[in-house]
Amino acid sequence: MKIETIPQEDHQVKIEAEFEVELFDSFKRRAAKKIAKQAKIPGFRPGKAPYDVILRMYGEGAINEEAIELLIDEQYAKVLDEASVTPSGPGSLQEIISMDPPKLSFLVPLKPEVELGDYKSIEMEYSPEPVLDEEINEFLTRLQKNYATAEPADRPIQKGDVAYFQLTGFENEETILEETPVQLVIGEDDKKDNWPFEGFSNELIGMSEGDSKDIEYSFTDEAEDERFKGKNVKFVTNIQSVKTLTLPELDDEFANSLGQFENFAELEQAVREQQEINKKQEYDDKYYSDLIAKYEEISTVKFPPFMVEEEIEHMLKSLERDLKQQNLDFETYLKLLNSDKEKYIEDNVRPAAINRVKSTLIIEQVAQEEKVEVAKEDIDGIINDTVQMLQNMPDQKGKKARLNDEMVNNVAYNAISRLYNQRTLERMKALASGETEIEATEETLEESSDNPTEIVVEKEIEATEESVEKSSEDHTETIVEQEIEVESNENEEQAESEGEETPKE
Repeated sequence: MKIETIPQEDHQVKIEAEFEVELFDSFKRRAAKKIAKQAKIPGFRPGKAPYDVILRMYGEGAINEEAIELLIDEQYAKVLDEASVTPSGPGSLQEIISMDPPKLSFLVPLKPEVELGDYKSIEMEYSPEPVLDEEINEFLTRLQKNYATAEPADRPIQKGDVAYFQLTGFENEETILEETPVQLVIGEDDKKDNWPFEGFSNELIGMSEGDSKDIEYSFTDEAEDERFKGKNVKFVTNIQSVKTLTLPELDDEFANSLGQFENFAELEQAVREQQEINKKQEYDDKYYSDLIAKYEEISTVKFPPFMVEEEIEHMLKSLERDLKQQNLDFETYLKLLNSDKEKYIEDNVRPAAINRVKSTLIIEQVAQEEKVEVAKEDIDGIINDTVQMLQNMPDQKGKKARLNDEMVNNVAYNAISRLYNQRTLERMKALASGETEIEATEETLEESSDNPTEIVVEKEIEATEESVEKSSEDHTETIVEQEIEVESNENEEQAESEGEETPKE
């Protein structure tokens, strides 16, 4: 066998392998036998027709094609060994250069290479800000409004009312927003109550049930809603009903009504703890994202194209799952963005996928060089927790799910990987911030349902109809994966019926 290797610019190698004629002849005869077994040839039992008969009936091209497949199956590993190439993924047959002598060309992806540079010289202060009393009060106020009762108001809209209306959007008489039921708390600073633009709800003050109004607005190219970017839009509003809000008192009775707090002090403390977790997570997300960017600046990262393609596929599947939770399909989403699949991937998904691959490889390399490990007792604990969690999960019929090794291993592996990632990021933070000790993160693998405060937060999220996110995702995955988020069209949800007592903010 003669081997020639030709390095490619995209971290792959082209291998040209020339095989001995005698070797290929043996594969041609084996190919003929295989064809004979699959074919019905008059006068011969299956697999017994001689080579000349198969050659005459099927031609040399069919035999050569089958022979090449057999040769690759058996000889590809030897080709890699002869070329001293360790692939990172499956290679592909690029070209049949010649048949006499048989010479084939393969394209093989190489293993990723990461040179971190002087990463220990990176300095980056770690100083998360404390939760302020104003933030706690703001959260409690939103929660209070979520449990408010709504009563019909026989008067024009005032600040603080809830307005239910139909909204349609036009650009030069072309409909860009189909008639959509919307409800807003008038005059609120909340982002949702400022859709489709800041201050929109104030435009409704003074209107009454049955009134209609045209509202024009010019959006910048930075507008969050893709449908409105850079457009002059005329919104037509038709008021369906107006209601006043009666807020409950923030006292022990209110806290007790939530079902998990004995008094208001417990509720306030739980909210504070949850806000501290959320604020720290938000800070950590930004900190680690900026820190990894600093690593990228001084690092050289090489990887083959198939890794990006795999990430793109994974990200699209994740996007489709998120869209499904919002009762959207991918094609409809693309129409809302005025895009097509190919353009969307190239403009949005591919850059994020490339960045995600780079980040993941950098973190893996840091873990190797810093000798980050997960202790055996941690792994045992994760496996035990995984088994218990899966045993308690009901199947589709409501019965306890039947476990198998593959299911347990997959869930446990993902949990261990998250812990390993988290500890690597903690090590990177320690190096950059000058910490001398690294505290193990105990919250990484906790289930959100174990924390009673989460029920309060989830209710708040549900109330404000924010975009859906997987509660099981660790915040370090958000940094590493840098998923493309679904742009939530929050206000396309059905408006609450007029008999509803609890308006959702």
